Amino acid sequence: MSVLMVMEAPGATREEYDRANEIMGIHGDEDAPEGLIQHVAAFDDEGLVIADVWDSEEALDRFFEERLGAALDEAGVLGKSSGPPRRLPVHNALSGQGSDGNVLMLIDLDDFGTDKYDEMVANMDAHVGDGSQHPCVTHVAARSDSGGVVVADLWESPQAFGKFGEEQIGPAGAAAGLGPIEPRIIPVHNRVRGKAAV
Repeated sequence: MSVLMVMEAPGATREEYDRANEIMGIHGDEDAPEGLIQHVAAFDDEGLVIADVWDSEEALDRFFEERLGAALDEAGVLGKSSGPPRRLPVHNALSGQGSDGNVLMLIDLDDFGTDKYDEMVANMDAHVGDGSQHPCVTHVAARSDSGGVVVADLWESPQAFGKFGEEQIGPAGAAAGLGPIEPRIIPVHNRVRGKAAV
């Protein structure tokens, strides 16, 4: 089962992140590790936020043990981590028609489970069929430890997400009982697309 991994490292810098990739020899999509579906590194005023999708926890564990852990430690990122990364089973994932993943959008829906999520997206045109008409670049919904849903999307801009929120999330969410949401929108620094299929 695919897994969403969210890691936060307050105070980590772009230079430290780039150094970790240099240590691992990851310069782009062609260097993606086995089992990676998508890697997104974003920075806000707090520091680094990473949202990865892996085809399995085993693939993520193997990469961390063989390459990532040592590189993050050597680059100075590991010591700035806010704790163990969150690992959440992916409930739904799709690739939309957006082309440039400029912002990472994270939403924690603690009191909104996968049944409610399914009810909501069933009433959204963007989720019809394979979701390829969705205006996002990518969309991932994962089940949180609390039974809620964590959404990690890539969007071209905050405005593109805002328009979609008004047109589709608002009405479909209200019908499914979704209250106000507070998306966290973070500028993307790097994206690596893996060889593993979504």
